[in-house]
Amino acid sequence: MNWTVVHAIDENSPLHGFTQDDIVAADIEIYVLITAFDEIFSSPVLRRTSYTYREVRFDAKFVPMYRESEDGLTTILEMDKLNTIKEVSKQKA
Repeated sequence: MNWTVVHAIDENSPLHGFTQDDIVAADIEIYVLITAFDEIFSSPVLRRTSYTYREVRFDAKFVPMYRESEDGLTTILEMDKLNTIKEVSKQKA
């Protein structure tokens, strides 16, 4: 299983209105806490990490790391694409 956790930067986000320069100047660090439940082992799963502004990639997105098999019966997870990103055009405010 793979997840891409996304935080929408809208009017409810604490990052709303910040530019890339503002984020660098503020020396921002983003803390992430994910709580899930593993149905196979019937146990909670907890993952905690943080990212400094130096680790945040602006104007980029992850390349999909899964695809459907040719027969359409299986989803293939391509682990070699785990951290592969591509640049995207900047969105105008």
